Amino acid sequence: MQYRGSIVIPAHNEELRIRTLLQSLTDDSIRGNVAVFVICNGCSDRTREVAEEYAGITVVTIDDAGKHFALNEGDRLAHDIFPRLYCDADVRIEASSVTALIQALTTSATVAAGPQVEYGTDKCSWGIKKYYQALKSPILSKWLSVHLSGRGLYGTSHEARKRFDTFPPLLADDKFFDAQYRDDEKQTVSGCNVIVSVPTTLRQLIRSEARVARGNQEFNSYLDVPHLNLASSTSRPSPRRNIERLRTLREWARELRRRDWIPMAVYLYVTCVARLYLAVTKARRRQVSWA
Repeated sequence: MQYRGSIVIPAHNEELRIRTLLQSLTDDSIRGNVAVFVICNGCSDRTREVAEEYAGITVVTIDDAGKHFALNEGDRLAHDIFPRLYCDADVRIEASSVTALIQALTTSATVAAGPQVEYGTDKCSWGIKKYYQALKSPILSKWLSVHLSGRGLYGTSHEARKRFDTFPPLLADDKFFDAQYRDDEKQTVSGCNVIVSVPTTLRQLIRSEARVARGNQEFNSYLDVPHLNLASSTSRPSPRRNIERLRTLREWARELRRRDWIPMAVYLYVTCVARLYLAVTKARRRQVSWA
């Protein structure tokens, strides 16, 4: 069968959240056009059984619980079916958005792309809503617009996928992917939209952001690997680059509107508490290890 593209979906204990995505990916408008691979990695629930309810989807199980294991297994199975999308199991997306993203990546050029993002905050508390409102402020939205991380979905043309071999054992797989490409090689596709699931309580949000902070720290350590060649101009920190970042942030901060102040305050509070939570957790682990 001649497919127009492939989608790799890592799934670890996602039986309660993967149905919405698979319903879209088996829609009649794209059925048979896109090869879908669900990689159940280290699951202890019914993720595989749920995924197998949907005809036309390839479902495999691997014992190793780790997203990079699933991504690499998906790459192996998809082989030369391009363009390729990597999608979290809990995002919500319409079939038309999948088609738009695949069309944008159907090119011989080096192109990496992602969707426009909305956050599913309808059932969330006031604080959670304000946190995600901050992401739409000038100071954060401009940064997010040039990076493909944090969207729950990213994709690559055939040529762009040659930029790296396999996904390394990092929590921030999307940050690693984003760092492979220059800003002019990345794009946000108009007409492609996803809704990303978010934590519903402040406690869950802080733990989630602590995981993000841990992933960022892990990625920064990964940058120290000798001979590592990343295309993104924002990958490897340096004094000069840090100064440039501060200047850029200062310029963006001037564009903050009065309605952005409360969301930004909530965002900074959550970020600081999450980093403190991560530091305390690490300290406790070291104490247990020492004991």
